[in-house]
Amino acid sequence: MKKFLSVLFIAVALMAGFVSVSSAADEEVYGMVVFLKGSEFFNWCYAGFQDAAAVVGAKTELQGPADWDASGEAKAVEQLIAKQVKGIAVTAGDADTLVASINAAIAAKIPTLTFDSDSPKSNRMLFVGTDHFNAGYQAGKALGIKMGDKARVGISMIPGLDSINGRIAGFEAGLKEVAPGASIVTQVNDEGDINKAETVITAMLQANPEINSIFCAHGNPGTGAVKATINVGRDKGDNQVNVMAFALDVPILEMVENDELFASVAQNPYLMGAMSFWTLYAAAHPTQFANPNFPGFGNVPTANLDTGVNILFKGDPLIEALMTPPVIK
Repeated sequence: MKKFLSVLFIAVALMAGFVSVSSAADEEVYGMVVFLKGSEFFNWCYAGFQDAAAVVGAKTELQGPADWDASGEAKAVEQLIAKQVKGIAVTAGDADTLVASINAAIAAKIPTLTFDSDSPKSNRMLFVGTDHFNAGYQAGKALGIKMGDKARVGISMIPGLDSINGRIAGFEAGLKEVAPGASIVTQVNDEGDINKAETVITAMLQANPEINSIFCAHGNPGTGAVKATINVGRDKGDNQVNVMAFALDVPILEMVENDELFASVAQNPYLMGAMSFWTLYAAAHPTQFANPNFPGFGNVPTANLDTGVNILFKGDPLIEALMTPPVIK
């Protein structure tokens, strides 16, 4: 899958005029900053970023904290600014916390964009990633079709992220469209931690026995949600709680195949990384067409780039393709 996508995006970049393979960029360094370094999702993002950069011989750096820490991300952006890299792609662990560092990068004339999770109040060039409202909308429709008006949903989330806010709003809209009698019972803050997710979701199910479905609004709580259903004895049979994850890491995919998860929302992190690089590269190499929004930068799209989602159910052929994640060196 990775090889196929790499070839596809090289072709797209060439046709779009983003890059000439004859241009050497050995001295150029582009940085990617994440809020959870080492996660499988961000490894997919960085694999796309690296593969795109390899086409022009550019170098890349992956920076960011090993634990969920938006302030650590901000420091990583500042370090890349000090290195005078050619471009920065950053996923905002908290939308507001990253504003100052992103603005500082743009002020330093370093092309900077957000991917995966946006910081819309910042001066970033654009956002590359999932249309989070649409992703949540598709998830809500899928759950609504399965459960109908009897759906009573608990949501596991983290406050403060623009991406999660959009997913939850979209989920509610999609659910109500196909199942107007369904309802969202409550939300819990899992703090981005699997163990915490198990604890708070267990408590949620105990306090709200009418809940028959769980929507995990980001990648971390899926495993904890399944463990929580086991803790309350609702992991199988007619009383099973239907859990929808928002991830594509191998343990999650295995749980979908084993009927432990109803489904999982799969973003396209490889495409996020690849398109982030091409956009930064275009911005770092001005052409005869001036950029009206960012003087001195090359032309980039004026709208956000939606990389889409798939709702993965048991037996989806994409699951097999995702079972071998990239290894980042």
